[in-house]
Amino acid sequence: MLTGRRVLIVEDEILIAMELMDIVEDVNGRVVGPVRTNRDAIRLIEHEHLDAAILDLNLADGEATPAAHRLIAARVPVLVCTAGVLPREMRLAWPDLPIQRKPVEPRRLVAALASLCERAPA
Repeated sequence: MLTGRRVLIVEDEILIAMELMDIVEDVNGRVVGPVRTNRDAIRLIEHEHLDAAILDLNLADGEATPAAHRLIAARVPVLVCTAGVLPREMRLAWPDLPIQRKPVEPRRLVAALASLCERAPA
């Protein structure tokens, strides 16, 4: 489903990041990261080819809105993975942003990522 797809993982909790890495790698996806901050995410967004991104909302350096802006501007499909609620700014800017609730269910996460990759512009 994700064979060869490059998926950026932006998650500040190491155990969750490791779980997300395992899920992506189990379906032959290629993990970029993981990274814990907006700053590190933005650096990778600017320098790496990405097919999709898994984005936690609360990062080590604050709310993930800066990383979300850069991902969307770069036309990278974003899957929000959170136990919380989208911040107001993100809800208004991107009302259709897909969300997976934590704790994640691997099959649902993979299906959502695969769907995003299939719909992404070339």
